[in-house]
Amino acid sequence: MRPKTRLDSVIKLEEEKEERKLREMAAAGRKVKSAEDALSGARETARTDHRRAASATDWMVADLAHTRALNEVRSAENDVKSATTAEGASRKAYKQAHSKAEALRRAAQARVDEIVSERQKAESKELDEIGVMTFNTSPRGN
Repeated sequence: MRPKTRLDSVIKLEEEKEERKLREMAAAGRKVKSAEDALSGARETARTDHRRAASATDWMVADLAHTRALNEVRSAENDVKSATTAEGASRKAYKQAHSKAEALRRAAQARVDEIVSERQKAESKELDEIGVMTFNTSPRGN
């Protein structure tokens, strides 16, 4: 059985923080993906040519729609850029939380190893003492 240390509660809190940062990073990744999908849709809309053989007014309306579509592409590109920046920040925060939790886990494991070693030494010493006492109290056939 693993002995308890004072770091166990701190490790638990840091692991919860690490999980929360991981979920935030996953949400940021999903946001980037949806922004990229919206960008590809906006680009596809902007690529289509809605002009046809019609009056000049229809051509002006189509031109205005195309201008609006180009503005939507720029807006979608900005959304992708901001989502990517947020994802990078989220990834950095997760990396920091993960490294901190990992360092605490290693420190706790070192302390556990030390405690187990001390217990084994004490048990070995006790068994040696029992062996000496048994040897000294047993009748000798000399």
